[in-house]
Amino acid sequence: MMPQEELVWGIWPQPVPGCTPLTPWRPTRCGSLKTMAMRSKSQPRLAKVRWNMGPCQHETWAAALQKLEVEPEFCTLRQWRGFQIGSNRFHVRMNLDFCHDKHELAKALLQEPTAAAYLPETYLSISDFVQSGQSDLEDGRWFLKISDVDYGCGILCFETPLTSVQLEGKLAELQQEALRRLTELRKAKGCKPREIGGHIVIQKAVETRLEKAQTRGFKEDLRVYVCCSISVPHRVFVYRRMGLRRAPAALAAAALGKHLDNAAQCTHYGHITPVSSAEDWPAYPLMFPQICRAVGSIMKVVTPVLEERCTVLLGMDFICDEQRPYLLEINQVPRLCYEDPQVQAWTEGMAIDFLRLVVLHETLGSRSAWLPV
Repeated sequence: MMPQEELVWGIWPQPVPGCTPLTPWRPTRCGSLKTMAMRSKSQPRLAKVRWNMGPCQHETWAAALQKLEVEPEFCTLRQWRGFQIGSNRFHVRMNLDFCHDKHELAKALLQEPTAAAYLPETYLSISDFVQSGQSDLEDGRWFLKISDVDYGCGILCFETPLTSVQLEGKLAELQQEALRRLTELRKAKGCKPREIGGHIVIQKAVETRLEKAQTRGFKEDLRVYVCCSISVPHRVFVYRRMGLRRAPAALAAAALGKHLDNAAQCTHYGHITPVSSAEDWPAYPLMFPQICRAVGSIMKVVTPVLEERCTVLLGMDFICDEQRPYLLEINQVPRLCYEDPQVQAWTEGMAIDFLRLVVLHETLGSRSAWLPV
């Protein structure tokens, strides 16, 4: 247990325009900064927020806190991520084991039927894939993914038919190439090399709208931010403004059977367009309600492992065909810092709205950027 700190009092800013005014109530131990500040006009008001959300998100959270006109204080505790108001600490979990590993995530979701419905057709081993009969079918397009490798490494696109021996051979080649790429990336980031695991997933390729317009065209997917309340039972929220991401290079037919270049299959490195309406993206009215239902089902696997006064901020990646979305992966520490001003404004806006909703407990009304699911 951390020692209790004395409350630091200051002046709280004026209510945020467009937000529904709070109804005064008696603050509890888990009371928010703003509600505790409303106890009496004659009393000084708390304005200090300690925080630590990790170095890769630091710039965006610092900007968001500054725009909220609170007094931020960066906490140097390495093992803690979250926000603290006086003695009230809100922990943001970034270490859920099954979210780090594609195999474990798929395994967990496949056990929840409503969540499994939002996965592409998925197999957890080569033997399962061969036994299903899918390896014998003509013209099937699939992705072989090493489960614990990120940054666009460890992915092979292939077409069936293929034998079990051929698939094992492709996996061995993929593992060697993934280890080489991962070692180079970690060295560039100043991290120590690490081994890669033996688990895999095989998932059916989802042909996106853009690929239909341009055969073997650009991969296109969506980054969706998801969070939950700190109280149990945890209420789940989806951020209305999503990021439509397009890979910087096309997936050519020549890429089949080869280790995919990051530019062709990793939208993380491509162009991002924030979308929140049909004007931004014609498919938004069709896809966003389905994504909300998908998130609600997927989070049934996540929220039971969260403690009281604990939340998450996840970046869920969905790919969409003509009719529906499919979950690709869940990022526990989603990227928030971008060079593109428009994209950076989107992530900063999300961070501000997250602080208002989860940390400050503002009642934002029906027009809130966070939609409960």
